[in-house]
Amino acid sequence: MKFDIKALSSTLKNIQKISKGIDNDEKIKKYGTFLDSKQEIAQLYILFIFFGIHGDIIQQYPFHSQKVDYSMTEYDLD
Repeated sequence: MKFDIKALSSTLKNIQKISKGIDNDEKIKKYGTFLDSKQEIAQLYILFIFFGIHGDIIQQYPFHSQKVDYSMTEYDLD
């Protein structure tokens, strides 16, 4: 029985290439890509710029929650 080393090695290389592609696809699905993270960083940067520029306008909006001042010895009733 003869084995063709070149054919076997090329088959192994193809299998390694396919498994590496599958691993990369799984990593992209799990963690996203570099461009995805850059887009999220840009969105956060723009949001922070907006709040920095329009902070005075945002502070004019009323708060919907009541401010309750507690001291260290006061607790809510259960």
